[in-house]
Amino acid sequence: MKNSELKAYLQSSFQQGTAVRPSKKEKTVAECRKIMREQAGSPIEERTGFWQFLSDVFRFEGASIFGLQVGVMLLLCIQLGIIEEAVHYIPAFTPLFALAMMPVLFRSQFYKMGEMEAVTRSSGAEIILAKLILAGAANLVCMTAVLSMVLYVRQSSEGIGRMILYGLVPYLVSMSALLRLIRLKRKEKILICAVAMTGSCVVWGVSAKALPQLYETSATGLWMVLFVVFAGFFGREIGFILEQKREGKLYGIIG
Repeated sequence: MKNSELKAYLQSSFQQGTAVRPSKKEKTVAECRKIMREQAGSPIEERTGFWQFLSDVFRFEGASIFGLQVGVMLLLCIQLGIIEEAVHYIPAFTPLFALAMMPVLFRSQFYKMGEMEAVTRSSGAEIILAKLILAGAANLVCMTAVLSMVLYVRQSSEGIGRMILYGLVPYLVSMSALLRLIRLKRKEKILICAVAMTGSCVVWGVSAKALPQLYETSATGLWMVLFVVFAGFFGREIGFILEQKREGKLYGIIG
């Protein structure tokens, strides 16, 4: 039988069948599922809640997340403790907190387990969100410790609001770029992103030396504008992650 004859025969055979009724189809699928569960002898497994899932991620990734952040915190405390005008150099170091998140966020790509992670019951967005929550908590604790150390060295709490802005703006810039990289699924740009974050530390450090007026009280308005802009970018990326999580869609790089 020639291919054309076989194709015509199959088409005519399928066309001779009766129309599928949706209600009957759903009933048949339900009965098949019921039989499979009875044969397996196991009840319907409830879907793991997000907070339980977050606890599981903390158990497996918590040591790495908090260990890296604490390491960055100790480095910052040592460096800022010996630098004059340490307040001006805070922006040069806070991007390191975002850089320290990259090994955890891209662990599955490094070990080539992205496809395995993608087919789990939890969406890629849920995995990323859980890691971001844990890393964010670690960042909050570590940045607070760094600012407390700077205040202790200065023996004054004057300008604490500006110090918070100095720390948050570069951090939000780095985090927004990192999340956008993940969303666009550009695996080949991971190294470039790491180099860019390291380079931003150098740029902020140079600005502290060459442009001291950027850190004067009169420049506070500029820092507030930068904070609002990049907080908006970061918030938009988080909103996109939450949207993908609700829809159960994949988020991130597979490879």
